[in-house]
Amino acid sequence: MIPTFGNLEDVTLEGVLSVIAPRTPLVPMVFDSPHSGLEMPADFTPVVSAERVRVAADTHIDDLFMSATVIGAPLLLAHFPRSFLDVNRSLLDMDTQIVEGDWPHPVRDSGTAKRGMGLMWRYAWGDEPMYASGMSVAEAEVRIATYWQPYHHYLAALLNAVYARFGRVYHINCHSMTAVGHAISSDPAGTVRADICLGDLHGGSASAEFVSLIAGTLKGEGLTVALNKPFRGAELVAAYSNPALERHSVQFEINRKLYMDETTRERNGGYEALKSVLARMNRVLADYASQQQPKKL
Repeated sequence: MIPTFGNLEDVTLEGVLSVIAPRTPLVPMVFDSPHSGLEMPADFTPVVSAERVRVAADTHIDDLFMSATVIGAPLLLAHFPRSFLDVNRSLLDMDTQIVEGDWPHPVRDSGTAKRGMGLMWRYAWGDEPMYASGMSVAEAEVRIATYWQPYHHYLAALLNAVYARFGRVYHINCHSMTAVGHAISSDPAGTVRADICLGDLHGGSASAEFVSLIAGTLKGEGLTVALNKPFRGAELVAAYSNPALERHSVQFEINRKLYMDETTRERNGGYEALKSVLARMNRVLADYASQQQPKKL
């Protein structure tokens, strides 16, 4: 089912994704959580435990942002682990080192693939190999067709449905980050991170006014906010944003120390308070998005 403005309802593709439709009248916003999936696909055969696979997951982020549906925005969720397949990577970020034989599709010089964190992760974490041997080209292609393509299809459809209704759309791409930089991160290992990182491709994916509103609201709640450091935004921001056409997209990273134990992934004492902060922020953003007028082109 392809979502449209007149047919925006809950959708589940078993083991792949869910769309949770807004529970109140639609506003010009879309939220997605591409890395919160914990379900292990049946055809996934890593040499590490499921627990090790899930180390990279944005655990609880889908629940933390559930207030999106309350303020009138759809929320798209992935069910599978990001290290199995990362929908926040371009198809050009395929790590050809994990494929047996020649990869027959275009690739680019990808920093994430070099670190083993490309479209399909070579490592579970650090330098811990994910697989005992390479996968076939056919297996990788099936994985792309089954997981990457549907996720992007539904996100694009949601964004287009909202845009068609309002002439504008504000997209929040929801993530978590470790409290400090690590061995396979873009910032040096041990780097202490802010509470929140907002990525807008250095001004290329969203209006400065919208980003400033997010940052100012969070700072008013007592949180520290960094812009494009260490994350400037990746594929799901780059592919679907065009501020000149009122398509605004921000990658939103939450420091895990605020809401969970990074070792056990259990919620900590700050969880409910943070969820309330995000609900208040989402209401502010929904009010802002609803009050804007589309530009005359």
